[in-house]
Amino acid sequence: MSLQGSLKEMSLANLVQVNCQEMRSARLTLSSKNRKGEVFLSDGQVVHAAQGSLTGESAIFEMLAWDEGTFMLELDIATPEKSITVDWHELLLKGMMQVPERHASDPPTHGTVDQETLARLDAIEGVRGAVISASDGVVLAASVPDSQGENEAAIAVFVGTAANQLGQELLLDSFDHGVVAMENKRVLVLQQPDRYIGLLLGENVSAALVTRAANQIFER
Repeated sequence: MSLQGSLKEMSLANLVQVNCQEMRSARLTLSSKNRKGEVFLSDGQVVHAAQGSLTGESAIFEMLAWDEGTFMLELDIATPEKSITVDWHELLLKGMMQVPERHASDPPTHGTVDQETLARLDAIEGVRGAVISASDGVVLAASVPDSQGENEAAIAVFVGTAANQLGQELLLDSFDHGVVAMENKRVLVLQQPDRYIGLLLGENVSAALVTRAANQIFER
């Protein structure tokens, strides 16, 4: 059994999420701009990837940045080798953090961002930085100390995309907001039409209060 489709309609990140959640074993074959690659899943985990001379994590990180092309999913295809050992959640998060860097040389295709809105978000009490990202991970505007906002944008896009996909699978309401805790960092992720907002929270700051303040800004 095989399934074919467009990467514009179903990205590699979404394909991995859906098939890993379903605990499938499969081969994903991707084609984009004369480039080809393969991703192998086994019992709901990504176990191998190859693209050109790249293998393992570096190969799948490269393919996660492909935003056009085609894919073919073939079920119950055994992997020829095992080059990836990390959990698929961690793998996608690491990969999505690199997507903005891989798109850095692409010409801008997104509309302008309201800098006043960014400044108001950054000025919310307890917020240490703010980033506005397009739905593909490209940073539209950022005000994050010692950062260009790429990591925060990648976190926002990954969390928002994963939450929306899970909500669809479980027939839940659409994703609105959530908090990601990573070592000494907490990022509040808010979804807006065609973009995501990442707000870096200070220590012991209430995410609920910041969410309320941010929503008031969006409603203006």
